[in-house]
Amino acid sequence: MGVGDDGGAVKTSAFRSAGIAVLFVALTAAMTWPQPARLSTQVFDSDDALLSIWRISWIAHILPESPADLLNGNIFYPEKRTLAYTDSVLLEGFAAAPLIWAGVSPVTTYNLLLLLSIALSGWAMWRYAFFLTGHDGAAILAGIIFAFVPFRFDHFHHLELQATIFLPLTLLYFERTLESGSQRDAILMIASYVAQVFSCIYYSIFLATALAPIALVRLWRLPADARARVIRVTAPPAIIGFLVVSPYAAAYAMNRESVGERVESDIQLCSATLPNYLATTKANVMHGGWSARFGQAERFLFPGLLATALAACGIHALDRRRVTLIAIGAFGFVISLGLNTPVYEVFRALLIPYRGLRAPARASMLVYIALAALAAYGWTLLMRGRSKSATSIATVIVAALLLVEFRTRVDRWLTLPQKPAEVYQWLAALPRSVVVEVPLARADRLDRTWDSVYMFNSTWHWQPIVNGYSGFFPRSFIELAENTTGFPDDRSLAYLRARGVDYVIIHGSLMDPDEFGEMTSRLLAHPGIDATVQFEEQGGSDVVFRLRR
Repeated sequence: MGVGDDGGAVKTSAFRSAGIAVLFVALTAAMTWPQPARLSTQVFDSDDALLSIWRISWIAHILPESPADLLNGNIFYPEKRTLAYTDSVLLEGFAAAPLIWAGVSPVTTYNLLLLLSIALSGWAMWRYAFFLTGHDGAAILAGIIFAFVPFRFDHFHHLELQATIFLPLTLLYFERTLESGSQRDAILMIASYVAQVFSCIYYSIFLATALAPIALVRLWRLPADARARVIRVTAPPAIIGFLVVSPYAAAYAMNRESVGERVESDIQLCSATLPNYLATTKANVMHGGWSARFGQAERFLFPGLLATALAACGIHALDRRRVTLIAIGAFGFVISLGLNTPVYEVFRALLIPYRGLRAPARASMLVYIALAALAAYGWTLLMRGRSKSATSIATVIVAALLLVEFRTRVDRWLTLPQKPAEVYQWLAALPRSVVVEVPLARADRLDRTWDSVYMFNSTWHWQPIVNGYSGFFPRSFIELAENTTGFPDDRSLAYLRARGVDYVIIHGSLMDPDEFGEMTSRLLAHPGIDATVQFEEQGGSDVVFRLRR
């Protein structure tokens, strides 16, 4: 092939890749409708959606002003590294920052990131499956399975759990590195894995644990000279990748002193059982009626009947690539069972990152990636010897059947304000001041708080707040809830002063009118507090009080 021909091939490949990306964007829009029509106004009704908007907004806010404070979010004052009390989604935040700087609202930006994460995951799976099979139609089916498996709709509010783009890309370049010994492939493999770390920590931990023993076996089976070459080309980017990730990992390690480790009751609740692999949410159009009873939150893991059947066809022959996929899927399945097997306890004992993970069931994503790739092998087998036109028609039909089977209604919406309430405009004009917002959390009901709303609203003013919502609650937040049970008694006010609070905001719209009236009356009568300002909002008043030092 001449230089001109090679350039044409590259262009053709690039156009095809772009076309597949557009296809998955369109499919994502259809499968998540009406979310694409509500980009600027609504999100899935969940605290975690508000948490994600706050995360990407904080990153865009702090990068130009004080990048050294990147992890020091404005919540849980005076705690440090609060962005690392959950997955920091740094890669998503860095991708979002230019949009937010350009004036795109954080709500729109978040929704775009969410939908593009799903679409690009399908595209990345297409690339991996096409590498494995060389069959475009089979690769598209694999992308559909990976992008729209019902698990994704159970986690539609988790931005980080949709960020699976770099899982298939890591595996793609893993295979290419082992087979070619190429320095470029090794660099791309490590870069893809590092990108996965900064996109979703959960998946990066699961993938590394699964891939490490597989890599050792695959290396051992290579001829000595090929093994040496792979090690030689992989070591430098691996060292650089380790150095890049280490400060990030260190922040989480330091946070363990404040937040501790996951308690077994939480892990058990999110450990899968065999029946959970038959479960979809009730919102799944085809299977929700019969399968929802087999699952619960975090444990709706059904991969679909058609996808499973295609994957079963894909194991008709076992080569090193398919054995790798089976091993990855088997590992993901066992780890997803969490404390229901002794294996997970071993990992928790030996590997520190596992001690911070609440939901082992999320390892099912490795099951889905293996299933999708094996399904591509299965479709390639079924279409062997058939004409191109017959293959195309059959692929379209099966793709449509997959989409119908995976179709899940997205019907829980939260409408978000397009501009700040007056109290937040007022706060934005103040010098740096520490704020607490009321109603406060109760120590016995941390699952029912307004703190995610306060976090979202803090993106209008960026004052430090003692409120907060995250994957972990620091001990100081539990102390806040425990010491303010009688708010606004003297004990509560003394505690807030000790925490450095300057202003208390009482939200009448979030309280019973009698409770609001009694609380504001007591604060007005207190000698250590000044009534500062009051704003009338739909549903009730926002009243601000200043604590005297």
